Amino acid sequence: MECRDLLGGMLAMATLMAGCAPRAAEIAPMPISEARYDGWGCPKLAKEQAFVETAVARVSADQDQAADRDALMVFLIGVPTSGGGVKGQVADLKGQQQALHNAMLSQGCL
Repeated sequence: MECRDLLGGMLAMATLMAGCAPRAAEIAPMPISEARYDGWGCPKLAKEQAFVETAVARVSADQDQAADRDALMVFLIGVPTSGGGVKGQVADLKGQQQALHNAMLSQGCL
């Protein structure tokens, strides 16, 4: 019976951890077409790329803080509290980052 209790506790902990916010590096980019940047020149693409890079760094830091907070809260009270963080924003910005990179390659900016 003790093994069953231990297994049940481990299963419950795994279920709770699955509800934790993921780290930013674990979030896949949202598919975004490079066509969004059709007609943009290299200087405008470079400026947008710099803006998106800064935004990715900022929201990734926010997401990682949410993941760290969730891990701590699961340890302390058994429940994640971040609501998943800002993973939608991370995915969107990563998608923009890829689309911009592809657009810059297509136009010979890189």
